[in-house]
Formats: sequence, C-alpha cells, structure tokens
Amino acid sequence: MRRFYLLVLLLCSFAQSWVLAESQPPMPVLPAEIHEILPENVERHLVDHTDTIIIDVRTEEERKTRGYILNSLHHDQFHGQKTLDALARLDKNKPCIVYCAIGGRAKLVAVEMHKLGFKNILLLKGGFNAWIASGQAVAK
Repeated sequence: MRRFYLLVLLLCSFAQSWVLAESQPPMPVLPAEIHEILPENVERHLVDHTDTIIIDVRTEEERKTRGYILNSLHHDQFHGQKTLDALARLDKNKPCIVYCAIGGRAKLVAVEMHKLGFKNILLLKGGFNAWIASGQAVAK
C-alpha cells in the first residue's frame, strides 16, 4: 500500500510540473548582439559609457517596495504597447542596461528593443535580485 501512495505521489508531482511547464510562455531566444552584464561590472561600464540608459521593466509596486537602480527609467513590461512606444522614443544608439527582478521580463523587452533597432543592449545578469545580493546601491 505504501508503494502505491508513493507511486501516486510521484505521478501527481510529474503531472503538476508538466502542467506548469505547459502554461508558461517559452523564453525568447536572444539575438547574439544582446549580452549580459554582472551587477558588479555595471559601475565600471557607466564610467566608460556615461551615456548608458538604465531601464527597469518591473512594476511600480516592485520599485516602491524593493527600490531601484539610481537614475533608471521605469517602463513596466506589463504595459505592453505603451512600453514599446516609450522605448521607441529613446536614442537607439546609446547603450542600454535592461533589468527586472530575475531576468525573464528583461529578456522579453530586450528582444523587442532589438527589433526596434537598439544597437547595444545589456541584460543585468540575475536581475535586481542579483543587484541587491551583490551589495550594489539601491534607491528608494
């Protein structure tokens, strides 16, 4: 009887993970021109490239509760076309660092920015969570 319950538990666990995997949208394939930058390398990058635009694609609530990177522009990924329209008005030749909480939404936005013609897109590796974990400054 115990083996039966273990088997049922295993099957339920497998079924649940399969359903969750099927309900998640696939992550986009990043173009080769989009690179990642470690949180601890951002300061050096900003010294070398003073015209860099930092773009936070998290929600307003995330910015309020967790903070944000100083001087970052806020363009919530969940605002869809409104966000794309705002991004399209930015200088596409300036380097951009895009971040969200862990990286998924930033990847989606970076792919769209690439389609819009942005030339130098960097993703903050690990997102804002990695930024905090590495001890970087947070604005409130």
